[in-house]
Amino acid sequence: MTRLHGCAVGLVLSFGAACGSAPVVPGVMPSRESGQSALMGETFAGANKCSPENHERPFVIEWDATDMSSFEARTATDVVVVKYEGCNMRVLDGCSNDSIRGANGAYKVPEWTGGSLEKIDIASEGELYAKLPLGAAELGGRVKGGEKFHMEYYVSGTRTATRAAVYEKELANNPACRGATHFVYAYNLGAFALGSVKSLEGSVDASLWGFGAGGKHGKKNDAEKHGGDLAKCTGDSAREVSSCKMPIRLTLRPIDKGDNPDVQAAKAPETDASLNLAGKLASQGEQATKANEHRQAAMQKQQARDGKGCLAELDAADKLENNVTLHSTQGALLGFRAFCLMLSGQCDTGKRLARIAEQARSRDALPATIDETVERQAGQFCQGDKRSPRDTALGAANDLRRATYQAVPLATCKTAYDTLKKLLPTLKSEGEDDFNYKTITSTPGMAAQCFAKAGDCKTAWQVYQAEHPKALRASFDGWLASCKDR
Repeated sequence: MTRLHGCAVGLVLSFGAACGSAPVVPGVMPSRESGQSALMGETFAGANKCSPENHERPFVIEWDATDMSSFEARTATDVVVVKYEGCNMRVLDGCSNDSIRGANGAYKVPEWTGGSLEKIDIASEGELYAKLPLGAAELGGRVKGGEKFHMEYYVSGTRTATRAAVYEKELANNPACRGATHFVYAYNLGAFALGSVKSLEGSVDASLWGFGAGGKHGKKNDAEKHGGDLAKCTGDSAREVSSCKMPIRLTLRPIDKGDNPDVQAAKAPETDASLNLAGKLASQGEQATKANEHRQAAMQKQQARDGKGCLAELDAADKLENNVTLHSTQGALLGFRAFCLMLSGQCDTGKRLARIAEQARSRDALPATIDETVERQAGQFCQGDKRSPRDTALGAANDLRRATYQAVPLATCKTAYDTLKKLLPTLKSEGEDDFNYKTITSTPGMAAQCFAKAGDCKTAWQVYQAEHPKALRASFDGWLASCKDR
């Protein structure tokens, strides 16, 4: 992973080492690689406040997209270990056991929050060190020159490690762990944007980067540094949108001296410590069982079209499940979560997740095929008044087609038929291979069967005549009989 630029503490740190071989002239610090002056290191702030002990919750404003994706990939399997000195932090990518996932711990499912927009203003070196220590190297010279910065961030959730501590002896056999000082105990998910005040338009009393706009309005300002997209952090969907759940801030804990007491307990005879370890393992097994029970309950609620109940069960399962591959926010269950989101009224968010799930499942499928599949799923599961006309029409078509194999309530038949008749004139085919459009246009002719099975023979015959004006009455007799039998 690309490391974060260091800052001056006696000597300027670069990539975890002293700056080059340039001689240190008393009273004058060498310049940074960026060409900025390093005189900032002589100040009280530089000499005394650039300390990990004072900054165990740093923002990671220096990470680019590659850094973010690498960090997220590592957190999917193991606790992240870092070397953190002064204002320089470097992730030790190789400090893990690739043959045993989660050997040093893993991360729980995110605890989601109903966050709000937070703001940070940087007007002095002291504020820079206190609020954004990992940005000191890049921004320090500009702040020293009188430039001011404004940052906005939103926290949608937090992921916490399954372990409260990591021990030196657990890392001792891995050369890639050399120099490790801390591990990432937790990290905040969300989005942030930072820029120079002199280049920003608008009042800092409002969001300068379109927070809460849902991505519908173009942002007036360009952020110099950003993670995710603040404009898309809005409402209940923030926790589901990938651009609003990027790692933006870490909670670090120092590596503990010695060995893990649980390791020693596992080697010991039957003592209080070993019995306590056995209890922990038994508890983990119970958690996995309970997590599976919640997943089963989620499936039942999905079948009952209870979207909110389904999501609640999935969230409960995720909190208990230590196996991240079984979390509903990723992997094989992502598509299932997408259906529950659609059922809960979050159709657009559900479609985004469904597309990701379908792309992972059908890697060789053409984009148009995936779009068609997701649209069909939306037609089946989307509910609420925020659907597009096409999604609404597909949903109505699905309701009528269900009547071919099960009884559908009369009110559902009427609503679906009226919806289709209203929307059909507004819809257009997207080409000869537009299967979903063909499904919509061919369904009104099936509406009579829906009314017949619901017991409304009069309406069934009227609809049959309207949709099949040239058909013989005899072909309707089977449906009519089912009406009379009721």
